Amino acid sequence: MSTPEEFIQSMYSVMSSRGGPGYWKTSAKPVTWSFDAGLPDPTTFPLDDLVRLSDKVLRRDPAGALQYGAGPDGSTMYGFGGLRELLAEQAQRSVGPPVDIRGVILTSGGVQAITLALQAFLNPTDVIGMEAPTWNMVVARVRQLDLEAVAIPLDEDGMLLDVLEERLQHLRAQGKRLKLLYTQATFNSPTGVSLSLPRRQRLLEMAKEWEFLILEDNVYGDLRFEGSALPSMFSMDDSGFVMKIGSFSKTIAPGLRMGWLMGHPEAIAAIAAVRGDLGVSQWTARVIAEYISEGLLEPHIAEVNQLYRKKRDLAASVLEERCSPWVSFHVPEGGFNHWVELDEHVDSAAVRELGLAQGVDCRPGEKFFGEGESGKSHLRIAYSQVPMEEIERGLTVLGNAIKESIRPD
Repeated sequence: MSTPEEFIQSMYSVMSSRGGPGYWKTSAKPVTWSFDAGLPDPTTFPLDDLVRLSDKVLRRDPAGALQYGAGPDGSTMYGFGGLRELLAEQAQRSVGPPVDIRGVILTSGGVQAITLALQAFLNPTDVIGMEAPTWNMVVARVRQLDLEAVAIPLDEDGMLLDVLEERLQHLRAQGKRLKLLYTQATFNSPTGVSLSLPRRQRLLEMAKEWEFLILEDNVYGDLRFEGSALPSMFSMDDSGFVMKIGSFSKTIAPGLRMGWLMGHPEAIAAIAAVRGDLGVSQWTARVIAEYISEGLLEPHIAEVNQLYRKKRDLAASVLEERCSPWVSFHVPEGGFNHWVELDEHVDSAAVRELGLAQGVDCRPGEKFFGEGESGKSHLRIAYSQVPMEEIERGLTVLGNAIKESIRPD
């Protein structure tokens, strides 16, 4: 019989193998320059407005703000109706189809939206399609739910749909079918690429033909610094096959833990049915609703995009100057990071080890592919949260680590 300590350790090991807590490996060494997580710059948090509006909400309707929410109108499981109405109106203004408030549910950030959608529409061993690479949190969720993943590679115009079609045909030959496709169609993390408009149109046609759902993660959609805005897959859809995820984590602050999922009302009802909590904070939802109603959100996004563009450009300039000729990357039109490929003569594991030893951290590329060797020659450099004055110092340290990690011929 095992001791309590042995039992806990064995359970922890199982959770780690499934992408649970042990999936995240932390360094004991202090990190001076963290290019690891795609977090917003804390100097952009609208503190004064959030404090003012929080006080306004609490004094106006303390019971409404501090209770779970009223059950009869669905605001417990679906979230505060006032914010959902505003989100529906915003979606409709973006030249999309009419959005029924019943087709909007508030979630604890984009992560919960993803989890709920997978739980609602997929059973263990069902097949999910994903971009390769894709956000490592999604890779972890797929592992946890024991789903069969089909990886679709990317180029500069996004997902390779010819490859997707080959995968669909292969699945059919095996007596299987793709039930859901997860995509970050705008500013994929980690690559920063976006699905082109012609491919968006074709993907919608494929979803109808092959009858699979599209889960569009649009959390970076508003963080565009240049180029022409692309319509969301959701706004282009007339079939009800697309659900769109949004979040205030990147645009306002992650600690709000406020995201949403938008789709056909029947699809959102299925999401609400698998929900295991009592919804999001009524207080926070009301504060965000006031923030939007006062016309503060759009100017705030425009302002932070100016800052992130400067950070993107500075990071690109330093990478070119201090890491050449041992790296290659393209400059994305938005988002929070650069996807850097190391030269074949560079030992990527040594780069990370030497970088951490000197206080600089970035996310290894293999985290965005799951198991196997894919991505080991890449690093995701998230410039968003690092202060402007520290970006050059940190990437200079990284450049030195790269040069010290060149393999001898």
